[in-house]
Amino acid sequence: MTLTERIARLCVETMPGRIGARELANARLCLIDGLAVAMAASRSSQITLLRETLEIGGASGSASLLGHRLRAKPDDAALINGMMVSLLLFDDNHSTMRGHPTGPVLPAVLALSQRLGASLETALRAFIIGYEMECRLGPVFNPSQYEVGWHATATQGTFGAAASACVLLGLDVEQTCRAFGIAASHLGGVRRNFGTMTMSFHSGIAASSGVRAAMLAQGGFTADPHIFDGDRCIGELLSREWKPAQLEAQLPLWGAPFEIFDSGPLFKLFPVGRPLVAPIEAALEIRAMPGFDARLVTEITAEVSYMYPRTVVHNAPTTGLQGKTSLHYNLAAALLFGRPKIATYSDEAVVDPSIVPLRDKVRLVVPPHLTDQVEAVRILPFDQPVTIIVTQSNGLVMRSVVQFPRGMPQNPVGEVDLMEKFSDCVAEGFDPALTSNLKSLLDTPGVSVDAVVELLAGAARAS
Repeated sequence: MTLTERIARLCVETMPGRIGARELANARLCLIDGLAVAMAASRSSQITLLRETLEIGGASGSASLLGHRLRAKPDDAALINGMMVSLLLFDDNHSTMRGHPTGPVLPAVLALSQRLGASLETALRAFIIGYEMECRLGPVFNPSQYEVGWHATATQGTFGAAASACVLLGLDVEQTCRAFGIAASHLGGVRRNFGTMTMSFHSGIAASSGVRAAMLAQGGFTADPHIFDGDRCIGELLSREWKPAQLEAQLPLWGAPFEIFDSGPLFKLFPVGRPLVAPIEAALEIRAMPGFDARLVTEITAEVSYMYPRTVVHNAPTTGLQGKTSLHYNLAAALLFGRPKIATYSDEAVVDPSIVPLRDKVRLVVPPHLTDQVEAVRILPFDQPVTIIVTQSNGLVMRSVVQFPRGMPQNPVGEVDLMEKFSDCVAEGFDPALTSNLKSLLDTPGVSVDAVVELLAGAARAS
């Protein structure tokens, strides 16, 4: 049996039977978090631009656009909703994946589940399979894939979305192998687009491509059924360090235990890219220290891993999207104004004259123990300790070290925290009762995905 066949069998035959209550509980958290950030982004100008330019959304279609009284084909709904989930960079992250797991997979699952009339539990079970695939591919594609410039959310996320779609559609092993072949020709997404609309579009493309690949495979569309095997396989194309034996050795671990529970997601309490969460938390700790005075700051030193200068590249951002991938801006904003909110990343906020002088005092340092010469750092560059040092003109030096910010599996948040996040995300433009209504619906046995999504559409005060 080929590697591709073994992966397909794991996805559609073996792993579904391994899902238990703990995996479903974490999938429910991902659902709440994903819906929260999608709703917050649903009325943004970027989503309107995408929807209107591609003429997606109307009165007909089997799937809904989140937060709108609009419907579309499943692949189109997944495209729009996928960008919604990731637009604010407020969606979850996973260290093993090196990307955003919910953004590509959840929109694919929701769109197809609506088309099929599936229950929420059925959808979450399919979600867990796609989540597992995109995360398990992380160690075999990375760190090389990420270092050369591919975005794991776009590449691995496409396979994850396809896997979930295959489960929902009830595809067999042979069909699933073809779906993976089709998905391989859809995937892409480069890190050069970080700080632009296209960064979050990666999640939408991945979600839509996964849906399309599975539907085409179900209909008999052909593709190479051995995309993970042999010369010019997808692993060779994405990674300079591809080792099929490594993937083969890891297959017995898929779903035993599941990544959604074992290492688990990072749920963000700040609407920024994953690398910035720990630095912001460190800056907030310094801001709360006795004697801190932003007016006296002469230097802000950030001791970080080698991947920071290659990822958070916008030292002097001019747009809100660039601000979300700027270490300089986020440290200055956190020290000046406190906990960042969605409004912190407006185009106007990032060029606030009060921010610029402090922003320009930030200096990045990569210490020897955090370079790419240390293999453990290469494997998990954003799980390393971040040290922020603030020096003031009165001689006071304040330091904070953060490795596991709140929201990481080592410092977790729960459903109460995420429902509060949901409430914050729908505070403007939606029915004030939406949060409590969603909680009640999620607690209803046998509830359908369509009922959940329609609740969100009905809560919109304007289309």
